[in-house]
Amino acid sequence: MKPFAILYSSNTGFTERYAKMLGEKTGLPVFSVENPPEKGTAIIYMGWLMAGSVFGYKKAAKNYDVKAVIGTSLAPTGTLVETIRKNCGVPEDFPVFNVQAGMDHSKLKGGYGFGIKMLTKFMAKKKNRTAEENAMLELLIKGGDYVSEENLAGIIEWYNNL
Repeated sequence: MKPFAILYSSNTGFTERYAKMLGEKTGLPVFSVENPPEKGTAIIYMGWLMAGSVFGYKKAAKNYDVKAVIGTSLAPTGTLVETIRKNCGVPEDFPVFNVQAGMDHSKLKGGYGFGIKMLTKFMAKKKNRTAEENAMLELLIKGGDYVSEENLAGIIEWYNNL
């Protein structure tokens, strides 16, 4: 059964932008967790990554028929699928995606700004960083926006093949 809607949680707006973009590409209605669809609805759940887990996924899984989970993150698209799968406890045959979003320090809410500062300090002190880790550190320090339709290509292909 295809999902009937997209439900998302966004902290700084990147996930919201991706959810609306995916909604345009699939024709699915888009709902925020603040104004959700009816419980039990078949959905695609999108949330931002926090400590390797998709924020709000477990609650969504209790209340909705989740057909796929998408985590937005600082990491390049497709690189955290196994981390998400493990940390969210989803089986191998369950569709899991991650898309690179961005960093906007001015929009961080709550204690998340502190968490980002701690991660930045940790990354900065790390010796022998890889090229990917250097890119992540630069994004953490300077900010940036990687939201693009190209990052949704694998998700749209998955959806169209249902």
